[in-house]
Amino acid sequence: ILQGIPPNHSVKVLIRVYIVAAFNLSPADPDGKSDPYIVLRLGNTEIKDRENYIPKQLNPVFGRSFEIQATFPKDSLLTVLIYDHDFVGTDDLIGETKIDLENRFYSRHRATCGLQSQYEIEGYNAWRDATKPSEILTKLCKDYRISGPFMRPGEIQVGTKVFKGQTVFTEDENEEPVESYEHLSLKVLYAWEEIPGAGYKLVPEHIESRPLYHKDKPGMEQGRVHMWVDMFPKDMPLPGPPVDISPRKPKGYELRVIIWNTEDVILEDENIFTGQKSSDIYVKGWIKGLEEDKQETDVHYNSLTGEGNFNWRFVFPFYYLPAEKQMVVSKRENIFSLEKTERKIPAELVLQVWDFERLSSDDFLGKYAMNF
Repeated sequence: ILQGIPPNHSVKVLIRVYIVAAFNLSPADPDGKSDPYIVLRLGNTEIKDRENYIPKQLNPVFGRSFEIQATFPKDSLLTVLIYDHDFVGTDDLIGETKIDLENRFYSRHRATCGLQSQYEIEGYNAWRDATKPSEILTKLCKDYRISGPFMRPGEIQVGTKVFKGQTVFTEDENEEPVESYEHLSLKVLYAWEEIPGAGYKLVPEHIESRPLYHKDKPGMEQGRVHMWVDMFPKDMPLPGPPVDISPRKPKGYELRVIIWNTEDVILEDENIFTGQKSSDIYVKGWIKGLEEDKQETDVHYNSLTGEGNFNWRFVFPFYYLPAEKQMVVSKRENIFSLEKTERKIPAELVLQVWDFERLSSDDFLGKYAMNF
């Protein structure tokens, strides 16, 4: 009779809030940008992450995680707020979203910690729940009076349904085989809706895309925040450390370009006495997005065939994210900007050939762009 009814006493819970990123935020500054940061509120607890604001971004990647101690039903409504950082005056609220944690905590769909797609005991994707898949399965069967789980080599039986899969693993040919039912138990949990007497899905791990709203602009979405929440009862074994979702740090690289020579360059100049054509050739080069680091070769004067010989080296330092195949550029947008704006753009080398002129502006002869 009491199945699924919350207890009538308070429950202490460890809350982990992961804020991955925000997208399409409403501009809060006159320049059409925002300097967003995160604020969390739960009961009497407030976490203000103001020192980690991200300058001049409407699509910030936060990569932040927070831990809060809560007591249900007293502390049940989590509010995630995105503020705009201001050096002068008060910070402006961009938008907020509210989550009923108690509703999730007592949901039969087990929304406390999403089921991961695979079971790993170590590495970046290590199992983050406080209880193993086999323990979760055993508790569910007990709570809903379903016979099982009966674990036998290569299979698990729950009620009348039998699930088959690998239960013996070897990492190395010289090591003894290890028996584990965790992988197969996870497979059963993903098929929980198929089991007679259950008939509902369990929540898988996923990133929520939640709309942000402002009370002064009802019904108008002010952007979206990508996040997820894990909850762990304090009377159960404590989970491992939180997942590190901090943004990748770009690595410093150096691009070295050797300009040996040019061939068949357009002859732009004409001798007024002899009519012979020539060009005073030189080469410019830069990485797109880093135009302030533009470099030039010396000038090959009076080329009559379009050939120029240089043996010149350009050296371009830059920052790059190999996993995203993007270059990271941080610079001030104008002389009045207090903070640098970070952008991710493709890494592209630009080379141009010019004709040097002493008494007028130089003449553009050709261009080559290479995505590296």
